[in-house]
Amino acid sequence: MKIVFIGCVEIGFKCLQQIIKDKWDVVAIFTLAKKYAKLTSGFIDFSEINSQNKIPIYKVKDVKYILNINRIARLSPDLIVVCGWQRLIGKEILKIPKKGVIGFHSSLLPRYRGRAPVNWAIINGEKQTGVTMFYCESGIDSGDIIAQKSFSIKLNDTCKTVYDKSAKAACALLHRYLPEIEKGSVRRLENKSHRFPCWPKRNPGDGLIDWNMSALKVHNWIRALTSPYPGSFSYYNSEKYFILISRYDKRLKHVSRPPGEIIRIDNSGSGVKLLVATKDRPLWVWGITKDNGRPEVIFKVGEKFDG
Repeated sequence: MKIVFIGCVEIGFKCLQQIIKDKWDVVAIFTLAKKYAKLTSGFIDFSEINSQNKIPIYKVKDVKYILNINRIARLSPDLIVVCGWQRLIGKEILKIPKKGVIGFHSSLLPRYRGRAPVNWAIINGEKQTGVTMFYCESGIDSGDIIAQKSFSIKLNDTCKTVYDKSAKAACALLHRYLPEIEKGSVRRLENKSHRFPCWPKRNPGDGLIDWNMSALKVHNWIRALTSPYPGSFSYYNSEKYFILISRYDKRLKHVSRPPGEIIRIDNSGSGVKLLVATKDRPLWVWGITKDNGRPEVIFKVGEKFDG
């Protein structure tokens, strides 16, 4: 079975490695050219796979351009696998492979279809999510479902650790179901996408922390938007600071301080840790840098973050 692979982030990189490990015939890789990757969080260069396995690689802006459609058509793939590609696949490409185009979504579709499924799941305090392997069609995450694999979201998981779990689950689904796709025996389950909303894209400016939320909600906010994303942020003395790490501790009791106020400072480790008031109990935060990337300034107890 000849496969064309399309992807540009880490989950796609790991899935492609799995496909190669299982000795499928990958006839080409289409990935995002580095010069277009500035706004793609988690972008990874696929050149390493290309050099190790001698697979033709095309670094493009979008596979929907006619040049790339023609390239794929000439390859005459039996199957196209799309994983970690943040653009819709055009109808012209969907019609090319005999066995269809399959994709992956880091949620249990039809829940959290659309953009940023991992971020939204963590922000909303979900305790479980998963990966869906499905047939791509012209709608947004609306094609028939092939299989799903669920896993838990722990209290201290971040978007990075959840995506790592997603990659592991997606690789397991590829290993299990590609043989069935080749044989034409794979089942197709209806994707009732019309019953669920399509979640919107998140932009870097959407990361402002609202300290008037509960400590748990602020914690969810911070861990959902940390690396490989730009991170959540707040303002201190009118300057913007990114906050990348937090620790929620339900043993900490409510304090009568204005939300955003610094209650305690811990300088004992490699970086400063701040205990900050929220709507209810305080929250430890650290990994704090200025908007220009320089290390944090000297914070003072009693002063506030705004936002």
